[in-house]
Amino acid sequence: MKFLIVFKQSLQAIFANKGRSFLTTLGIIIGIGSVIALISLGAGVKVSISDQISTLGTNNITIMPGAGFNQGASDSDGSMGGHPGGGSGFNQASSTLTVKDLKSLSNKSQYPQIKQVSGQISGSSIFKTPSGDRRYNILGTSESYMHIQNLSLSQGTFYKQTDIDNMARVVVLGSQLASDLYGNKDPLGEPLRIEGTSYRIIGVLTRAEESSFNNPNNQAYVPYSAAAESFKSQNFNSITVQAENEEVVAEVKKEIKKALLANHKISDEKLADFNISSSADLLSAVSSITNMLTSLLAGIAAISLMVGGIGIMNIMLVSVTERTREIGLRKAVGAKTIDILAQFIIEAVMLTMIGGVMGIGLGYLIGKIAEPMIGFTPIVTGNSVALAVGVSSFIGLLFGVYPAAKASRLNPIDALRYE
Repeated sequence: MKFLIVFKQSLQAIFANKGRSFLTTLGIIIGIGSVIALISLGAGVKVSISDQISTLGTNNITIMPGAGFNQGASDSDGSMGGHPGGGSGFNQASSTLTVKDLKSLSNKSQYPQIKQVSGQISGSSIFKTPSGDRRYNILGTSESYMHIQNLSLSQGTFYKQTDIDNMARVVVLGSQLASDLYGNKDPLGEPLRIEGTSYRIIGVLTRAEESSFNNPNNQAYVPYSAAAESFKSQNFNSITVQAENEEVVAEVKKEIKKALLANHKISDEKLADFNISSSADLLSAVSSITNMLTSLLAGIAAISLMVGGIGIMNIMLVSVTERTREIGLRKAVGAKTIDILAQFIIEAVMLTMIGGVMGIGLGYLIGKIAEPMIGFTPIVTGNSVALAVGVSSFIGLLFGVYPAAKASRLNPIDALRYE
């Protein structure tokens, strides 16, 4: 009962000076709003990147030439790193990934946990379009590439292993490329010159989901044997392995490493001329970076919370001075020291909690305003809201203790005589 009385008195004291109370909480509002906005942006970008990485396949493993992630960022050729060939920045001659590697990993009896394997040779070529000449990516792949990347056909067929064995000059177009070159015309059976060699169009892919890691709609697909001839490269830019399921990815990675070390006659794995990564590895690295950046930015924003807390302490000290006679009168009629202490602490905590709730609304509003500009949806989580309320309450308690203690220690006689 006593608590409710003290709570009511604190509430009356806060609303007796609405303008000052609002200015007091402004630092908390801005601080909590900044923290909520930054945490929600961090959570949103993490989900956005995770969704894009998932399009690569959660059970797909990528093998790249070289040691470590030193082949560049992901390109739109569908391989995790490297650059399109045919005059691009990637030095295909330096690749050590061979057809022997591809065939050894395709041995189902030896590697039953490997579902499918595809080698990729990437390049580019200039095509004539109604809007002028444009350069498009060309990707030489295995027959299984379409299934590994969850692609489907809207017209025609995909090339077979016999086409690869016979170095058949056949090509499958991405949906956007087919539209750019032929508009509404049926391209099946039409010739298409790639780097001076005539290819025959045998299929068109259904439009697929695009991401910053992969754009299957804007490129052409040919047998890797034909790509090797056209781009004068016998080795692969990358090899993609699809494990039977996500649970065996780690084990399959070990098997791949063992097989390639044997193929390349390397006894020390530290000297491996290839690196193996999965979508989970990339997701882990990205999550680590986004978590670190989010924490850093939230920490910077939290500085304003400290400033807000100091502001609350200053205002509460002013309030103690202004209400000295009131405190003296209350103590004279029987109020205990603990009652005065509780009232001022409750006032400080209530001020910060009100500021915290308003800050949560501000942070949410900032995220909604920023959403059209940043291209992804900020996510306000329950944990971030609970953290905001908890931090604001703690700040109120922390910075309200000293003014409350000062008020509770006033001598009632001196307080009543205070002018």
